[in-house]
Parts: sequence; structure tokens; C-alpha cells
Amino acid sequence: MSSFYAHVCKNGHTAVDYKRAKAGQTCKECGAEVLDACPSCGQLIKKWHYYGSVVLGPKKFDAPDTCAGCGAAFPWADGAERTD
Repeated sequence: MSSFYAHVCKNGHTAVDYKRAKAGQTCKECGAEVLDACPSCGQLIKKWHYYGSVVLGPKKFDAPDTCAGCGAAFPWADGAERTD
């Protein structure tokens, strides 16, 4: 089984990786901090499980505006961190 994690920077740029985001990891597009979990409750933003052989390409997804666990708004949803 393989696991993949959603990574979203504070400006809302998304990516998918087979590893969790590291503390201090920054976005390749804008340099903002990257999150893979809710800053309020720690629930993962999104995680996929795959069985068998999987090729991870340039996968994108729509980042949620709020946490599915606690309902807190993510930084990219309120526009406070947006630069574009």
C-alpha cells in the first residue's frame, strides 16, 4: 500500500506527495509555508491510499476552505496570506 498526502501552501498552491510536509517546508511556486494538516486540530488535509503500483504525476486537487475535522478556515480561504 502507498500513501499520498495533500500539500497546500498558505497562498493556496496545491501539490501531492508521498511524504508528509516537513516543518519549514516552502512552496516551490511562491515560497510560502506548506501545510499538510490543519493548524488548529492537526487533521490531515487529504490523504490517499493506493494498493499496487502507482505512478505519481503532476496531480492537482481543489484545496478545501475549511478543515473537515474542526471547521477552522485555512489560511488560503480567508485571503490573509494571498499575494495574487
